[in-house]
Amino acid sequence: MLRDWFDAAGEFNAARWVLLSSWSIWLVLLVLLVAAAVVGLAWHNTRPLTPARRRLLVGLRVATVLVLGVLFLQPGVRLENVTRVRNHVALLIDDSRSMGLPGADRDTRLADVQAMLADQAPVLDRWRQDHQVDLYRFSDHARPLSDPAELRAAGDQSRILTALDDVAARFRPGDLAAVVVVSDGADTGALGLASAETGAVPPTAQAAADRLAVPIHGLFTGPDAPPKDIAVADVAYDDFAFVRNAVSIEAELSVSGYEDLILPVTLRRDDVVLGTRMLQTREGESRYRFEFEFVPDKTGKAVFTLEVGEGPGERITVNNRRQFVIRIIRDKIRVLQVVGRPSWDERFLRKLLKKNPNVDLISFFILRTGASIDVARRDELSLIPFPTRELFEEQLGSFDLIVFQNFTYRGYQMRQYLPLIREYVRDGGGFVMVGGDLSFASGGYAGTPIEDFLPVELPPDRMDLIDVERFAPQLTEAGTRHPITRLSLIPEDNRKAWGELPELSGVNRVAGVRPDATVLATHPTLRVGGQPAPVVATMGFGEGRVLAVTTDSTWHWDFLAAGAGGDNRHYYRFWGNAIRWLIRDPTLEPVRIEADRDRYPLGGAATLVTRVVGVDYQPAEGVEVTVQVDRGAFDAAGALVREPVETLTGRTDAAGEFVARYVPPSDGAWYVTARAEVGGRALEDGDVFVVATDPVELRQTAARRAPLAAVVEAGGGTLRTLDEGLDGLARVEPRVLKVNRRRDVPVWSSAWWLLLGVLLPSVEWFLRRRWGLL
Repeated sequence: MLRDWFDAAGEFNAARWVLLSSWSIWLVLLVLLVAAAVVGLAWHNTRPLTPARRRLLVGLRVATVLVLGVLFLQPGVRLENVTRVRNHVALLIDDSRSMGLPGADRDTRLADVQAMLADQAPVLDRWRQDHQVDLYRFSDHARPLSDPAELRAAGDQSRILTALDDVAARFRPGDLAAVVVVSDGADTGALGLASAETGAVPPTAQAAADRLAVPIHGLFTGPDAPPKDIAVADVAYDDFAFVRNAVSIEAELSVSGYEDLILPVTLRRDDVVLGTRMLQTREGESRYRFEFEFVPDKTGKAVFTLEVGEGPGERITVNNRRQFVIRIIRDKIRVLQVVGRPSWDERFLRKLLKKNPNVDLISFFILRTGASIDVARRDELSLIPFPTRELFEEQLGSFDLIVFQNFTYRGYQMRQYLPLIREYVRDGGGFVMVGGDLSFASGGYAGTPIEDFLPVELPPDRMDLIDVERFAPQLTEAGTRHPITRLSLIPEDNRKAWGELPELSGVNRVAGVRPDATVLATHPTLRVGGQPAPVVATMGFGEGRVLAVTTDSTWHWDFLAAGAGGDNRHYYRFWGNAIRWLIRDPTLEPVRIEADRDRYPLGGAATLVTRVVGVDYQPAEGVEVTVQVDRGAFDAAGALVREPVETLTGRTDAAGEFVARYVPPSDGAWYVTARAEVGGRALEDGDVFVVATDPVELRQTAARRAPLAAVVEAGGGTLRTLDEGLDGLARVEPRVLKVNRRRDVPVWSSAWWLLLGVLLPSVEWFLRRRWGLL
């Protein structure tokens, strides 16, 4: 305004009031005291007059003092042409996923912001005369923005305080004029949590405002009423769970805009439904909690999906589903040992199993059968009946490994349970049959469902099924590299260890070896079909594994070896290796693939590490590896299908590793399968991970004023809506770098001031004489 009055030609860009006199401050103070005394005397001397005349005379005295003060102080207007250092106005625009939700006037909140910026272009142009206006987009961090039209609501988080800290780090003190935050307030960081809990300015917000030291303004976008939405707000689960132990998963659902609605809430493991609950919304309630409990029956990583049905007219469906990965591990290896009669072999194997702290052993010894001669009444016997139904029907799936040691099923009404044992192995269980006169063909297993998965073929039941001669088992070529028979990692030492083992006594005769079985050790003299008779043989059956040991004298490797002054560690190594192989211990797999994380954000790169070891279980270098990447999707029937997406190839390095990085293009469960050839065998391994499209801020879709208001209050700014715009928001003026030209306009030098300086005291003197005060 001063420039409009005193700089009609527009030669200057700054104007301000100044005092052109050169009086000292002390003289000015003295004159002020004299002026106050003069006015006070006028008030005192006019007491005899009427109030109206008194006010008139005092007013004339005050006016005279003011005019004389102007002539004494000599005020003027200083016009300057200056070069300014334009400071910065940081305009932070939220581009997190919640900004893609319905806005107050348009389809999205971000569209409302873009329309506001277009309408406020003249205001921004005026700001640019004195300030540098910098645009930033932010979700987890603040990033420069060149064009608001490029904004996309894609950020997985909304952290206002982090964005403010990023701006503070970009500028030196004094370089900022103001900060304007444009957001729906759906903060997912410390600000959102603190403002929701206390309603006051959080200390973290105040600290961020203090670092900036400029006004912080807020423009709130988003409808005050939350949109219609049903969201999985939170899922509480453990990353690890134990097989055959109850697992609890708690879910919290957020509901807005719906009343008297019933929808299913379903938990799946892959495509198997583990449980369904019903969500029934009620008036006045927005939070609903559910709990699912299940007992996993197998180990490994699995993808779980928690899903709630869609509400009528619901536009936001991405938050109706949450997928996550849980690793199912063993708490202990649960072993069922069933023994036909007590023996040295049973005693030593049972001792080995009991000494292993990772084994939960349940043993049953058959001391009498239904055909045994009774020498006492049944109620006087301390023995318990063999619980066949409980073991082989009710509890069968709870075991990792079943050991039939010199045991026959005959005499216990078990025939109807043999198919259940076959299905148990097919589904992933481990099974060992140890020899003896009640085992293999001698136990009547020929032609039964048990023979279906044994590595050996059984002859019909006859008298000459046992060979009782002593022998030293011979390793086969496969046995030299198989993990069960690897008593030493060095092949030469392994063969030497087997050659030094005590002899065994007795072996069950078999009719042959199945084509898909692997024979690890053989009898030195007995032959079957022209081949050495098997002593140790393995086979895979479905998802399970089977071991056949056709002798009941491996205890010699413990007792006789120790008695001869040797070492019994090979006995423990053999059976320890066998147990680990039977339960599929991952460390024994020659090919393993693992993703570096179980969960990735959309757009994140997954690091896939494939490790390959050779037949000697040392890192295998130069092995060609193929990694197949599949996306898991649910078809119309709800079944999980794998859709091949990409194939990655490479070779292992000196550490036996092939590292591949892959960016999944979409959300959901992703399955990776690594394939490699080791020792002439084609092997593979798989892993699974989840790509999430359910960022935390979409679990609560309502716009929230409180977090934005807390920041504005801490920064001493103004909170507005988009409709109120940017005009008039306080800003710090830019600093002056250089004064190019200056001119002082002496306002006091006008003749009117001199005229008033004479006229006013003259009028007062005249009135005083007329009213009798002189």
